[in-house]
Amino acid sequence: MTRPALAEPYRTVFSYTQAHATRQENLVRLAHEIDDLGIPGAIVECGVLDGGTAALMACSTKSRPVHLFDSWEGLPEITAEDGDAGMWAGDVVGSPRRVVSVFKSLGIDMSRVTFHKGWFDQTFPVAKIDRVAILHVDGDFYQSVKISLEKWASLMSKGGYIQIDDYDSFSGCRKAVDEFLASRPDLTLQQFEKNFAKAYFIQT
Repeated sequence: MTRPALAEPYRTVFSYTQAHATRQENLVRLAHEIDDLGIPGAIVECGVLDGGTAALMACSTKSRPVHLFDSWEGLPEITAEDGDAGMWAGDVVGSPRRVVSVFKSLGIDMSRVTFHKGWFDQTFPVAKIDRVAILHVDGDFYQSVKISLEKWASLMSKGGYIQIDDYDSFSGCRKAVDEFLASRPDLTLQQFEKNFAKAYFIQT
């Protein structure tokens, strides 16, 4: 794949992510902010694919741990909340080897990185993470987004960030986020808009 004339690190991650450039840019912006302000905690990504967005967050921070959760077997089966998104079940299969490749291309110390391979309901309960500074939820479907928010939001540091990748793409994702926010009236969904696209995020 020919990489367009992008600035780094976006050029390097171009073929390793399907996230819109606006969402990539906002993740970098938020990652720089948590480091600049000294917000404690790990980087957690739920739905990694080939590691492009995770690499952006990792290279935009100094030494904090990076936890990557993905089945690397494609998207799970849908539930009723996901409407007609069933065509995507089993699709969008990433590669841990490609994750390692893009991380090394950006010079990220792999000792910072922990891979949690498997379905979220299996890997979340056994993961050892005390505090989260930035959470990227890219689970697409209702149940994946719901369990990600339920598990990790309670461990978010004050001043940390949650970015939701598929809020305006999948109805199940939107429903899970809206339900979560209804249960947490102290939190507000914010938008970063650029080039006619939006990134949706929450400051905790």
